[in-house]
Amino acid sequence: MEVEIWDNNRKHKLFTVYNNHLKSHYVPWWENKRTGKMKNNKRREKQAEVIAHIVKARMRPNSRFIILGDMNDPPDSQWLAPFINDEDLSLTNALTNPKETRPSKADKFPPSSKAWTHRFKPSKKPTEYKLYDQIWISPSLKDKQIAQKIDRRTKHKGDGSDHDPAWIELDL
Repeated sequence: MEVEIWDNNRKHKLFTVYNNHLKSHYVPWWENKRTGKMKNNKRREKQAEVIAHIVKARMRPNSRFIILGDMNDPPDSQWLAPFINDEDLSLTNALTNPKETRPSKADKFPPSSKAWTHRFKPSKKPTEYKLYDQIWISPSLKDKQIAQKIDRRTKHKGDGSDHDPAWIELDL
């Protein structure tokens, strides 16, 4: 979804937001897990290619834009590379060192960094913490970012979502 953000007087466009929700990792029980996983990965890769194509077609190199959403993969994923590593877009990860609104719940296997929004506990394995919810900003917004935050849920389950909300603040 593409959304233009305007100033209070609707005279100047401040930036454009491209909101996304890419394919999950879920594989139905009746599908082969290996082939289902690869199919989902390839779908996210194709979605990442389409993101890059749409944004490059709609924005100029000096445009202000943000690409965000539930990417269902961490920022270093090869499946997201088509937009994250696109040289024409030259994006900056706006959630590299976020401040937490409250500490995350205690866990036997705590996260290695504060940059995570999705917690998954596989059976009989350590908890996985991933930055699935991402915010990528264009070069013209990079110096405008003044804060990056993640709101930690109060419960691991039953808190309305399995993701912790993330946001940034810009000084425009």
